[in-house]
Amino acid sequence: MEYAEKALTDLNQVIEQNPDNIWAIAHRGETYRLMKRYEEALVDFQRAIELKPDYAWVIAHRGETYYLMKLYQQALADFNQALQLKSDYTWVIAHRGVTYRFLGEKYYRLALADLDQAIDLKPDYLWAIAYRSRVYELMKFYEEALIDFDRAVALDKTIFVKNWLIERGLILNYAHRYTEAYACCQQRLDEEPNDTTAWYCIAVAKARWQGLDKAKNEIERSRTALLSKLETEDRGDILYRLSGLAILEGNCEQAWQYLREAIPINDEAMELVGHDPAWMDWRDDPRTQALLAREAFER
Repeated sequence: MEYAEKALTDLNQVIEQNPDNIWAIAHRGETYRLMKRYEEALVDFQRAIELKPDYAWVIAHRGETYYLMKLYQQALADFNQALQLKSDYTWVIAHRGVTYRFLGEKYYRLALADLDQAIDLKPDYLWAIAYRSRVYELMKFYEEALIDFDRAVALDKTIFVKNWLIERGLILNYAHRYTEAYACCQQRLDEEPNDTTAWYCIAVAKARWQGLDKAKNEIERSRTALLSKLETEDRGDILYRLSGLAILEGNCEQAWQYLREAIPINDEAMELVGHDPAWMDWRDDPRTQALLAREAFER
């Protein structure tokens, strides 16, 4: 942040001397974006585009700013315009793909096509490979998701925000490969005994693999771990996991209540219902579907 503040000071001085210095205006906008001062970033990007309408770099970075603001239609429009000016702009192709992913299920094929193209242009594009794994997962192509996941981990285990063992365990769970999911998450617990996602994954895997009765201890251990982290910045994720444990045990009203609370603060909660084996017996229930439809409409 200190570096960004210094860069901002230097750019302000340049712009004071020459108010139409396109490079300085554009890079001040980018500095604002990196500082998460998105409205100020948009003002500078707009000014730079007024001075140079075919400035693909600025149009693309304005699109990225819109994306970070969750204004996905505006982001898509800017990414499209940037690619009309520079068709092999690899990172823009990849980020357009991710934008399609957030526009809903009917856009997943377009997301996949963009990520495929970006990886064709840059075969070691780690971020795109990791995100393609996520899109495959959303499309329920779990084996393909695992291939890309393992490819990304081989390049850099730190690419995944959470521990990579947990991410892999979750995909294995979605693929109904429960013994492997259990082992993967147990390996994580050997490293970090209080990992809430690992406990959740283990509880769901064992319940589906060996039955609810044999998973009671794991379910209670998972619930205790989750409740201990409820009032943290991970509240949205914790609430979703609590809903999964409740629905796994057939406590529907409690599960739906947790899910209602999770959705406004967890962007992926509604998507997870479609994959998580915990919801397998209840995801098509009219009451679950009505809840999801209502929440989607309100969003």
